[in-house]
Amino acid sequence: MGKTIIFVHGRSFKPNKAALQSIWLSAIEHGITRDRKRKLAAFKKANKELVYYGDLSNKFLRSKGHKFNEKEDIESRKQTLAALKGYSANQFTKATYKKLPGKASYKEFLADVGAVTFGPLRLTEGLVSVVAPDMRHYWNFDSAFGSHVRATMIGPLKRAMNRGDKIMVISHSLGTMVAYDTFWKFSHASEYRPKYSNKKVDTWITLGSPLADETVKRNLKGARASGPRRYPGNIKRWENFSAEDDFISHDSKLANDFKRMYKEQLIDEINDQKIYNVAVRRGSSNPHHGAGYLIHPKVIKMITDWV
Repeated sequence: MGKTIIFVHGRSFKPNKAALQSIWLSAIEHGITRDRKRKLAAFKKANKELVYYGDLSNKFLRSKGHKFNEKEDIESRKQTLAALKGYSANQFTKATYKKLPGKASYKEFLADVGAVTFGPLRLTEGLVSVVAPDMRHYWNFDSAFGSHVRATMIGPLKRAMNRGDKIMVISHSLGTMVAYDTFWKFSHASEYRPKYSNKKVDTWITLGSPLADETVKRNLKGARASGPRRYPGNIKRWENFSAEDDFISHDSKLANDFKRMYKEQLIDEINDQKIYNVAVRRGSSNPHHGAGYLIHPKVIKMITDWV
Protein backbone atom coordinates (compact mmCIF):
# COMPACT_ATOMS: atom_id res chain seq x y z
CA MET A 1 0.00 0.00 0.00
CA GLY A 2 1.36 3.40 -0.99
CA LYS A 3 0.93 6.58 1.04
CA THR A 4 -0.46 9.88 -0.19
CA ILE A 5 -0.51 13.22 1.60
CA ILE A 6 -2.99 15.74 0.19
CA PHE A 7 -2.51 19.38 1.21
CA VAL A 8 -5.36 21.91 1.02
CA HIS A 9 -4.38 25.55 1.43
CA GLY A 10 -6.46 28.25 3.07
CA ARG A 11 -8.06 31.59 2.38
CA SER A 12 -6.73 34.93 1.13
CA PHE A 13 -4.34 35.67 -1.73
CA LYS A 14 -1.96 32.89 -2.70
CA PRO A 15 1.18 32.81 -4.86
CA ASN A 16 1.41 30.37 -7.75
CA LYS A 17 1.04 26.67 -6.95
CA ALA A 18 4.72 25.78 -7.34
CA ALA A 19 5.84 28.56 -5.00
CA LEU A 20 3.26 27.76 -2.32
CA GLN A 21 3.95 24.03 -2.46
CA SER A 22 7.69 24.65 -2.19
CA ILE A 23 7.24 26.77 0.94
CA TRP A 24 4.91 24.28 2.62
CA LEU A 25 7.15 21.30 1.89
CA SER A 26 10.21 23.24 3.01
CA ALA A 27 8.51 24.01 6.34
CA ILE A 28 7.65 20.35 6.93
CA GLU A 29 11.01 18.99 5.77
CA HIS A 30 12.84 21.43 8.03
CA GLY A 31 10.65 20.40 10.96
CA ILE A 32 11.33 16.72 10.29
CA THR A 33 15.07 17.34 9.99
CA ARG A 34 14.97 19.32 13.23
CA ASP A 35 12.97 16.79 15.24
CA ARG A 36 13.06 13.34 13.64
CA LYS A 37 15.63 13.29 10.86
CA ARG A 38 15.39 9.54 10.30
CA LYS A 39 11.77 9.98 9.13
CA LEU A 40 12.67 12.41 6.32
CA ALA A 41 13.20 9.67 3.72
CA ALA A 42 9.76 8.18 4.50
CA PHE A 43 8.13 11.59 4.11
CA LYS A 44 9.87 12.21 0.80
CA LYS A 45 8.81 8.78 -0.44
CA ALA A 46 5.12 9.48 0.15
CA ASN A 47 3.14 10.82 -2.79
CA LYS A 48 2.22 14.47 -2.16
CA GLU A 49 -0.35 16.67 -3.90
CA LEU A 50 -1.38 20.25 -3.21
CA VAL A 51 -5.03 21.06 -3.81
CA TYR A 52 -4.69 24.54 -5.32
CA TYR A 53 -7.52 27.01 -5.82
CA GLY A 54 -5.46 30.17 -5.28
CA ASP A 55 -6.17 31.32 -8.82
CA LEU A 56 -9.90 31.29 -8.03
CA SER A 57 -9.47 33.11 -4.70
CA ASN A 58 -7.12 35.67 -6.22
CA LYS A 59 -9.55 36.43 -9.05
CA PHE A 60 -12.45 36.89 -6.62
CA LEU A 61 -10.50 39.09 -4.20
CA ARG A 62 -9.19 41.27 -7.03
CA SER A 63 -12.78 41.70 -8.27
CA LYS A 64 -13.58 43.18 -4.86
CA GLY A 65 -10.79 45.74 -5.17
CA HIS A 66 -8.13 43.99 -3.08
CA LYS A 67 -4.54 44.35 -4.28
CA PHE A 68 -1.95 41.60 -4.56
CA ASN A 69 1.73 41.69 -5.48
CA GLU A 70 2.82 38.09 -6.00
CA LYS A 71 6.55 38.83 -5.99
CA GLU A 72 6.31 40.66 -2.66
CA ASP A 73 4.03 37.96 -1.25
CA ILE A 74 6.49 35.16 -2.05
CA GLU A 75 9.39 37.11 -0.58
CA SER A 76 7.37 37.82 2.57
CA ARG A 77 6.51 34.13 2.94
CA LYS A 78 10.15 33.15 2.51
CA GLN A 79 11.22 35.65 5.17
CA THR A 80 8.60 34.31 7.58
CA LEU A 81 9.71 30.73 6.96
CA ALA A 82 13.38 31.64 7.42
CA ALA A 83 12.59 33.11 10.83
CA LEU A 84 10.53 30.04 11.79
CA LYS A 85 13.48 27.82 10.91
CA GLY A 86 15.52 29.69 13.50
CA TYR A 87 13.51 28.22 16.40
CA SER A 88 14.44 24.97 18.10
CA ALA A 89 11.69 22.48 18.85
CA ASN A 90 11.45 23.57 22.50
CA GLN A 91 10.89 27.24 21.61
CA PHE A 92 7.33 26.88 20.25
CA THR A 93 6.00 28.00 23.62
CA LYS A 94 3.81 30.59 25.30
CA ALA A 95 6.93 32.43 26.47
CA THR A 96 8.24 32.76 22.91
CA TYR A 97 4.83 33.71 21.58
CA LYS A 98 4.35 36.49 24.12
CA LYS A 99 7.56 38.18 22.96
CA LEU A 100 6.51 38.42 19.31
CA PRO A 101 5.96 41.88 17.80
CA GLY A 102 2.48 43.11 17.01
CA LYS A 103 0.70 40.38 18.97
CA ALA A 104 -3.03 41.11 19.38
CA SER A 105 -5.83 39.44 21.34
CA TYR A 106 -9.31 38.68 19.96
CA LYS A 107 -10.70 41.87 21.50
CA GLU A 108 -7.96 44.00 19.94
CA PHE A 109 -8.53 42.32 16.60
CA LEU A 110 -12.28 42.94 16.75
CA ALA A 111 -11.68 46.56 17.67
CA ASP A 112 -9.36 46.92 14.66
CA VAL A 113 -12.08 45.76 12.25
CA GLY A 114 -14.84 47.70 14.01
CA ALA A 115 -16.67 44.59 15.19
CA VAL A 116 -18.53 44.10 18.46
CA THR A 117 -19.37 40.75 20.01
CA PHE A 118 -21.68 39.93 22.89
CA GLY A 119 -21.18 36.65 24.70
CA PRO A 120 -19.22 33.86 22.98
CA LEU A 121 -17.32 34.92 19.90
CA ARG A 122 -18.98 33.92 16.63
CA LEU A 123 -18.02 34.55 13.04
CA THR A 124 -21.20 36.29 11.95
CA GLU A 125 -21.70 36.45 8.20
CA GLY A 126 -21.20 40.22 8.33
CA LEU A 127 -17.91 39.87 10.18
CA VAL A 128 -16.71 37.13 7.82
CA SER A 129 -17.54 39.39 4.86
CA VAL A 130 -15.17 42.00 6.32
CA VAL A 131 -12.23 39.87 7.48
CA ALA A 132 -12.50 36.84 5.16
CA PRO A 133 -14.62 37.70 2.11
CA ASP A 134 -13.49 34.65 0.15
CA MET A 135 -14.67 32.41 3.01
CA ARG A 136 -18.07 34.08 2.94
CA HIS A 137 -18.18 33.74 -0.83
CA TYR A 138 -17.38 30.02 -0.57
CA TRP A 139 -20.83 29.28 0.87
CA ASN A 140 -22.68 31.77 -1.36
CA PHE A 141 -25.35 29.60 -3.00
CA ASP A 142 -25.81 32.17 -5.76
CA SER A 143 -22.23 31.64 -6.92
CA ALA A 144 -20.37 28.66 -8.42
CA PHE A 145 -17.22 29.63 -6.51
CA GLY A 146 -17.64 26.92 -3.86
CA SER A 147 -18.26 24.21 -6.46
CA HIS A 148 -15.24 25.27 -8.48
CA VAL A 149 -13.04 25.29 -5.36
CA ARG A 150 -14.19 21.80 -4.30
CA ALA A 151 -13.56 20.52 -7.82
CA THR A 152 -9.83 21.10 -7.30
CA MET A 153 -9.82 18.47 -4.54
CA ILE A 154 -11.82 15.81 -6.33
CA GLY A 155 -9.03 14.72 -8.68
CA PRO A 156 -6.28 14.25 -6.06
CA LEU A 157 -8.63 12.40 -3.70
CA LYS A 158 -9.95 10.13 -6.45
CA ARG A 159 -6.44 9.29 -7.66
CA ALA A 160 -5.27 8.34 -4.16
CA MET A 161 -8.37 6.22 -3.57
CA ASN A 162 -8.08 4.56 -6.98
CA ARG A 163 -4.52 3.53 -6.14
CA GLY A 164 -5.69 2.09 -2.83
CA ASP A 165 -3.27 4.36 -0.96
CA LYS A 166 -3.30 5.11 2.72
CA ILE A 167 -4.34 8.77 2.76
CA MET A 168 -3.52 11.73 4.99
CA VAL A 169 -5.16 15.10 4.29
CA ILE A 170 -3.63 18.26 5.79
CA SER A 171 -5.85 21.31 5.40
CA HIS A 172 -5.61 24.90 6.63
CA SER A 173 -8.25 27.57 7.29
CA LEU A 174 -10.85 27.69 4.49
CA GLY A 175 -9.20 24.52 3.19
CA THR A 176 -10.69 22.63 6.16
CA MET A 177 -14.18 23.60 4.96
CA VAL A 178 -13.29 22.55 1.42
CA ALA A 179 -12.00 19.18 2.67
CA TYR A 180 -15.01 18.58 4.94
CA ASP A 181 -17.50 19.31 2.17
CA THR A 182 -15.58 17.15 -0.30
CA PHE A 183 -15.49 14.27 2.19
CA TRP A 184 -19.25 14.66 2.65
CA LYS A 185 -19.86 14.56 -1.09
CA PHE A 186 -17.70 11.44 -1.49
CA SER A 187 -19.72 9.83 1.31
CA HIS A 188 -23.23 10.74 0.19
CA ALA A 189 -23.49 12.25 -3.32
CA SER A 190 -24.82 9.82 -5.92
CA GLU A 191 -22.02 10.47 -8.43
CA TYR A 192 -19.48 9.00 -5.99
CA ARG A 193 -21.50 5.96 -4.96
CA PRO A 194 -20.74 3.14 -4.65
CA LYS A 195 -17.12 3.34 -5.88
CA TYR A 196 -15.86 5.95 -3.37
CA SER A 197 -18.42 6.09 -0.59
CA ASN A 198 -16.79 3.29 1.39
CA LYS A 199 -13.16 4.35 0.89
CA LYS A 200 -11.52 6.01 3.88
CA VAL A 201 -9.15 8.87 4.61
CA ASP A 202 -6.86 7.44 7.28
CA THR A 203 -5.94 10.72 9.00
CA TRP A 204 -7.23 14.25 8.54
CA ILE A 205 -5.21 17.10 10.08
CA THR A 206 -6.95 20.47 10.37
CA LEU A 207 -4.93 23.63 11.07
CA GLY A 208 -6.50 26.95 12.09
CA SER A 209 -9.96 25.59 11.27
CA PRO A 210 -13.24 27.54 11.59
CA LEU A 211 -15.32 24.33 11.58
CA ALA A 212 -16.43 24.67 15.23
CA ASP A 213 -17.96 28.09 14.60
CA GLU A 214 -21.78 28.10 14.63
CA THR A 215 -22.13 30.17 11.46
CA VAL A 216 -19.68 27.97 9.59
CA LYS A 217 -21.34 24.75 10.77
CA ARG A 218 -24.72 25.95 9.45
CA ASN A 219 -23.21 26.29 5.98
CA LEU A 220 -21.45 22.93 5.73
CA LYS A 221 -22.63 20.18 3.40
CA GLY A 222 -25.12 17.98 5.24
CA ALA A 223 -25.91 20.62 7.87
CA ARG A 224 -29.66 20.30 7.24
CA ALA A 225 -29.66 16.50 7.26
CA SER A 226 -30.12 14.22 10.24
CA GLY A 227 -28.60 10.93 11.33
CA PRO A 228 -25.49 9.59 9.60
CA ARG A 229 -26.21 11.58 6.43
CA ARG A 230 -25.42 14.79 8.32
CA TYR A 231 -21.67 14.01 8.45
CA PRO A 232 -18.92 12.55 6.27
CA GLY A 233 -18.49 8.83 6.79
CA ASN A 234 -15.03 8.39 5.30
CA ILE A 235 -12.62 9.73 7.95
CA LYS A 236 -10.93 7.36 10.40
CA ARG A 237 -9.02 9.85 12.56
CA TRP A 238 -9.34 13.63 12.82
CA GLU A 239 -6.52 15.64 14.45
CA ASN A 240 -7.22 19.34 14.97
CA PHE A 241 -4.63 22.01 15.83
CA SER A 242 -5.60 25.56 16.85
CA ALA A 243 -3.17 28.32 17.73
CA GLU A 244 -3.58 30.83 20.54
CA ASP A 245 -5.15 34.06 19.21
CA ASP A 246 -5.95 32.57 15.80
CA PHE A 247 -9.19 34.43 15.14
CA ILE A 248 -10.34 32.03 12.42
CA SER A 249 -10.15 29.05 14.81
CA HIS A 250 -11.37 31.01 17.84
CA ASP A 251 -13.44 27.99 18.93
CA SER A 252 -10.51 25.62 19.19
CA LYS A 253 -12.38 22.43 20.08
CA LEU A 254 -13.98 20.37 17.34
CA ALA A 255 -14.48 17.07 19.19
CA ASN A 256 -17.52 18.34 21.09
CA ASP A 257 -19.10 19.87 17.97
CA PHE A 258 -18.84 16.66 15.96
CA LYS A 259 -19.32 14.11 18.75
CA ARG A 260 -22.39 12.68 17.03
CA MET A 261 -20.01 11.22 14.46
CA TYR A 262 -18.97 8.79 17.21
CA LYS A 263 -22.60 7.88 17.95
CA GLU A 264 -23.25 7.23 14.28
CA GLN A 265 -20.04 5.15 14.13
CA LEU A 266 -18.66 7.35 11.38
CA ILE A 267 -15.23 8.04 12.91
CA ASP A 268 -12.78 6.39 15.30
CA GLU A 269 -11.39 9.50 17.02
CA ILE A 270 -11.33 13.30 17.00
CA ASN A 271 -8.57 15.03 18.96
CA ASP A 272 -7.95 18.72 19.64
CA GLN A 273 -4.61 20.31 20.46
CA LYS A 274 -3.92 23.95 21.32
CA ILE A 275 -0.53 25.27 20.20
CA TYR A 276 1.43 28.49 19.81
CA ASN A 277 2.08 29.62 16.24
CA VAL A 278 5.21 31.80 16.37
CA ALA A 279 5.05 33.04 12.77
CA VAL A 280 5.79 36.73 12.22
CA ARG A 281 4.87 38.21 8.86
CA ARG A 282 5.45 41.78 7.70
CA GLY A 283 6.62 42.70 11.18
CA SER A 284 3.63 41.39 13.14
CA SER A 285 2.63 38.16 14.82
CA ASN A 286 0.47 36.00 12.55
CA PRO A 287 -0.97 33.08 14.55
CA HIS A 288 -3.02 31.89 11.56
CA HIS A 289 -0.02 31.49 9.26
CA GLY A 290 0.06 28.15 7.40
CA ALA A 291 3.81 27.54 7.55
CA GLY A 292 3.76 28.42 11.24
CA TYR A 293 1.33 25.56 11.81
CA LEU A 294 3.14 23.10 9.54
CA ILE A 295 6.56 23.58 11.15
CA HIS A 296 5.25 23.20 14.71
CA PRO A 297 6.76 20.21 16.57
CA LYS A 298 3.36 18.69 17.42
CA VAL A 299 2.24 18.79 13.78
CA ILE A 300 5.60 17.39 12.65
CA LYS A 301 5.23 14.52 15.14
CA MET A 302 1.77 13.72 13.79
CA ILE A 303 3.07 13.62 10.22
CA THR A 304 6.20 11.59 10.98
CA ASP A 305 4.31 9.09 13.14
CA TRP A 306 1.97 8.53 10.19
CA VAL A 307 4.61 8.15 7.47
